[in-house]
Amino acid sequence: MKSTRSLISIFFVASFFLPAQATSPKFYSINNIFGISTRETSSVCKDDNGFIWASSKTGILRITHDNYRLYRLPYETANVISLRLIYQNSKLLACANNGQIFSYNPVLDRFELLINLSKVLNNKYLLANTLLVDPRGACWVASSSGLYKYASGQLTLIEDIQTEVYSIAWYDRDRLIIVRPEGIWLLNIYSLVSECVYRNSSVTPFSVPELYYDKEIDKLWIGTMSNGLYSYDFGARIFSAILPSTFPKQPVLAIESNTDSTLLFGVDGQGVWELNRSGSKVLNVYKESVDDPFSLRGNGVYDLYSDSDRRIWICTYSGGLSFYDQSSPLVTQIVHYANVDNSLVNNDVNSIIEDRWGKVWFATNNGISCWDVAKDRWKKFYYNKQEQAQVFLSLCEDDQGRIWAGTYSSGVYVLDGSTGAELEHYPRDGNDVSMVSDFIIDIFKDNEGDIWLGGVNGEFLCYLSREKKFRTYSRQSINALGQLAPDKILLGCTYGLSLLHKNTGEIEPLFIGSLIYDILTLGDDIWICTSGDGLLKYNYKSGNTEKFTTRSGLPSNFINSIIFENGFLWIGTESGLCRFDPSDNSVLTYGSVYSLSRTSFNRGSHCKMKSGQLAWGTNNGAVLFNPISIGEIPPSGKIYFTDLTVSGRSVRDIPSFRLTTPVDSITSIDLEYYQNTISLELLPIGTSSRSKFSWKMEGFDSQWSTPSDNMTLTYTNIPSGNYTLMIRLFDSSLSQLITERSISINIIPPFWRTVWFWVLVLTFISAMIMLSFLYYINRLRQKHTEEKVRFFTNTAHDIRTSLTLIKAPVEELSREMHLSEPGRHYLHLAIEQTRRLSLFVTQLMDFQKVDIGKGQLSLAMTDVVRLVSGRKAMFEMFAKSKNIELRFLSDRQSYLTAIDERKMEKVIDNLISNAVKYSYPESSVEIELKCADNEWSLRVKDQGIGIGRKAQRRLFREFYRGENAVNSKVVGSGIGLLLVKNYVSMHGGVIRCDSQENVGSVFEMVIPYKEISEREQTAAMLPVTDPETCFADEPVLPPQDTDDNSYKEMKVLVVEDNDDLRNFMYSALYRHFKVLLAEDGEKAWEIVSRQMPDLVVSDVMMPKMDGFELCRTMKSTYDTSHIPVILLTALSEKSEQLYGLGLGADDYLTKPFHMGLLRQRIKAILRNREIVREKAFKLIKGGSAEPVLQNEHNDKFVKKMLEVVQSNISNPAFDKDFFAQAMNVSPSLLYKKMKALTGLSPTDLTRIVRLNYSMELLQAGNYSVTEVSELCGFTSLGYFSTVFRKHFGKSPTEIQAI
Repeated sequence: MKSTRSLISIFFVASFFLPAQATSPKFYSINNIFGISTRETSSVCKDDNGFIWASSKTGILRITHDNYRLYRLPYETANVISLRLIYQNSKLLACANNGQIFSYNPVLDRFELLINLSKVLNNKYLLANTLLVDPRGACWVASSSGLYKYASGQLTLIEDIQTEVYSIAWYDRDRLIIVRPEGIWLLNIYSLVSECVYRNSSVTPFSVPELYYDKEIDKLWIGTMSNGLYSYDFGARIFSAILPSTFPKQPVLAIESNTDSTLLFGVDGQGVWELNRSGSKVLNVYKESVDDPFSLRGNGVYDLYSDSDRRIWICTYSGGLSFYDQSSPLVTQIVHYANVDNSLVNNDVNSIIEDRWGKVWFATNNGISCWDVAKDRWKKFYYNKQEQAQVFLSLCEDDQGRIWAGTYSSGVYVLDGSTGAELEHYPRDGNDVSMVSDFIIDIFKDNEGDIWLGGVNGEFLCYLSREKKFRTYSRQSINALGQLAPDKILLGCTYGLSLLHKNTGEIEPLFIGSLIYDILTLGDDIWICTSGDGLLKYNYKSGNTEKFTTRSGLPSNFINSIIFENGFLWIGTESGLCRFDPSDNSVLTYGSVYSLSRTSFNRGSHCKMKSGQLAWGTNNGAVLFNPISIGEIPPSGKIYFTDLTVSGRSVRDIPSFRLTTPVDSITSIDLEYYQNTISLELLPIGTSSRSKFSWKMEGFDSQWSTPSDNMTLTYTNIPSGNYTLMIRLFDSSLSQLITERSISINIIPPFWRTVWFWVLVLTFISAMIMLSFLYYINRLRQKHTEEKVRFFTNTAHDIRTSLTLIKAPVEELSREMHLSEPGRHYLHLAIEQTRRLSLFVTQLMDFQKVDIGKGQLSLAMTDVVRLVSGRKAMFEMFAKSKNIELRFLSDRQSYLTAIDERKMEKVIDNLISNAVKYSYPESSVEIELKCADNEWSLRVKDQGIGIGRKAQRRLFREFYRGENAVNSKVVGSGIGLLLVKNYVSMHGGVIRCDSQENVGSVFEMVIPYKEISEREQTAAMLPVTDPETCFADEPVLPPQDTDDNSYKEMKVLVVEDNDDLRNFMYSALYRHFKVLLAEDGEKAWEIVSRQMPDLVVSDVMMPKMDGFELCRTMKSTYDTSHIPVILLTALSEKSEQLYGLGLGADDYLTKPFHMGLLRQRIKAILRNREIVREKAFKLIKGGSAEPVLQNEHNDKFVKKMLEVVQSNISNPAFDKDFFAQAMNVSPSLLYKKMKALTGLSPTDLTRIVRLNYSMELLQAGNYSVTEVSELCGFTSLGYFSTVFRKHFGKSPTEIQAI
């Protein structure tokens, strides 16, 4: 069953003056309370937080005390007729009739589509009848297609229930009651075993929209669409109709238990029916009545809900959501009923009195009502009398039992108290009392029985009852009258409080500045009701005034009426009634009593009745209650966080917060320093009064805020730090603290305001001071390192250049034909020494690269076993010369892994060489190779002088040699082991040394296994000359170059900053090419721009402009991009070579180089250019979209010039100048570039293109020879015939004849 707490505790009483209405509850409409218009509500429930949820066609309404919110649903299809709500196991679900099921997400505070059954089942006619949630969170849906279970995103059709299911209900925690056209079943939700408990064999099947299982009597109540009400007794297994002749045969859409002995049934079109528990008797029927403003709003009842506070919520089609309270009435509310004469004449009650016979008189805005309580009979006077006054403001009974009635604009009437007959009428223009006011606001009888008439726009009068005449006092605008002493009359005026001395007529002002509505005297204290200034307490003797306002707990500062009873002041305000305790100035409000809290009390309209009850006139009738029975109601409720906004955005919409719990569950929050503006929206839940909030941010506020009904608190520009925001909830009178809660807020400071930042700043300053001191030392070291690097680089360059000057002439001499054998031997000896010197320079360069960290690996899959075995063989002769045996052991015959073979050769050579060098004669050196799946190791063990412990710690440092190694007089540089360590580290390995002096040393390196693809190996290889192999395998060249006159006209520019090498290269090349010389890049660029050489050979390291910059400039310039470039350098690092080739260089040679090899490279590149020209020529003939030249600029140039010629093929004025202009180059540059790329001049190219086109036209046969000549741009037919015959070997006429 639905179980809830009360939203708004409202106590009221049924109307007491009509027998038919004596037990009728008063229904209150949510639409009227909140001023909204929500109709066609179909379901209502309540959640654990105390919110009431009601569904309608416009959305889902959530209401609590003085607050509501409407949620829209994300419908996929909007053809929704009804929407059922269910709250079970802390889940709120909404099920539409078309199968769309929505789930409320409390974290994001919105409804989300859970599943669309119609879409999933592809059944647009599906109807979802009932939705339930089991203890495990699975949804059970009764539909027109059967019973479905939805859990963990899976929809399952229950096999035993595959036909239409009308409705389902819980029998116990494990079983569902299922009603189908065929009968009633029980289904175990875990075993899915069903049991038929009743089979409908005799009764015609009917639709069942609602079920209610009564656990107490084990009975199922069944509401049908058009067959009335039924029940099934599980114990007796009896299916029976309930009151078949009485209960309406209309849709029974709701069934709810409201007491232990009664049930409520909602019938569409017939209102709410209340039956006893057995269903044998109709107790009450509640329907809409146009004459009763407190009747049910709408007879189409769709749902009923009973909460734990005995409140019944009703959903109707036309009236929306309503409720009534079943609690015992504490307050009697007297109101006007339309079309009922036996009721109050009007709901605006301005004054109330009880006469000596116990009858109660009411002055209203439409006449006077007199209620004979004993007989429950009402009389009305001056009701709808257009010729007389209708608005009566005041009433008073004199000692003779007559009723004095003051009016608005018609003076005073005196009525017979027993009959109501009019005895006297004193208008302003009357003969008896011409100065009486027409507007009599208050009538007061003093302790002598005299009647005082107070009003405005007239004289202040007193009717002397003994003398039966009026006495006139000075004109005053009076709203209220009272008596302080027998001869002292209090006047509540529009300007303040005055005291009238009755005998002398003297008026004494007591208090000025407030508009007074009512007065009460208690001894010397005068309690004054004011308009806007709250309640004033004025002491007549001391003259002191004390003020009580909403800050003191009053519901309003507009106080209209006051009575003293049972030691308390009962105060009527514009915002309800409250009780004031003058002993401690505490206030108690009655927010739970609807008729006392949501009503405006009229000024001066109150009466203390003989029965002890207090009667009050309001804007909605009159209320009567016993002040003893309407005691204190303990306040209850909690504070609910509806939303938290940071810098104007809800935390739900800020991704960085990543909310996983509802906003109401937030206990702490961390914010960045720029998120220092927050707003927290609050709601009081479960309170019975107009509660108020007070808050304080500890660490920011110095005191609590004044309690108010503001439900949004905002803080801006919060400094960084930790705070605790505390919120308190008070009752409306501020007399009791209901609850409080807090939330921790941490504003993270910007990093420049944190302690650690300043610590870092101080540390940084200290470090900078120290680093400034160390910088000078490091600068010196860096300068030394730079000088060393510069020395190595320059030395290597100079040595390689010199080696080239030595090697190249010697090689040239070796090619002479008439050398003697001794001479040739000496030349080869010189070449070999040049090779060795080059290798030494390479070692120095390797050391320099390692020293500055520029060494790089060129990995390739290598057989380590073969590599070590081969390097061991290289040292066999060296070892035999010292009678040392080299032994090599390997646990595998082959082992492929990715290494840099060149660097690993140096490592192995160094280890074996050292082992042999420092071993004793007649000893052995063991080389052991172990290969595993994840690593391989090489162990070299010798039997020699060994290394001391002290020397072992410095063994891998540069230029270090042990003392015993120095004393052994074995030559060494001290850099070999440093290179070994660095090369091993570059491979990701480690090297260790274990040695004892005079025993021997063991060096062991361990390298991890690595595998690379063939593509990676190919990328690591360079198509350039390797300086370390060019001498080992010299190119096989003939002793003398064969003269090839075809290259002698080719211009080759040699760019070299070394004069000797530049001159030598000239002498070696001038017999084969036209050689141009330049000593640096800048002069070379001038020559290239001016003379357009056919090829450029340039050194890399040069002053001003180096070779890299020259190459980049040439290849990026349109005019020179076609010229080939060969780079020469002493830098053997492959990264440098790759860089040069990446700039567009055509080849790369490393110094020292073979001069014959350079000549062959030049000729090969020029020969390739001829091949390219042939391709370009073919392009001219046939045309092709494929690239002809590798250089993008050259390829575009060739294709563009062909397009220019073809577009001007019939233009006889097209010449070389026109051609150059169209190509955006000068005529001379066009000639040189075209000649270099195609071997043709611009004129030749134009002629060939035109002749080829003329051949096509002649072969087509569509034109004469003359026409073809003109179409191809020839101005002379004779010239056309001549050049055609010369080109094709036949005349145009012969071609046309064919």
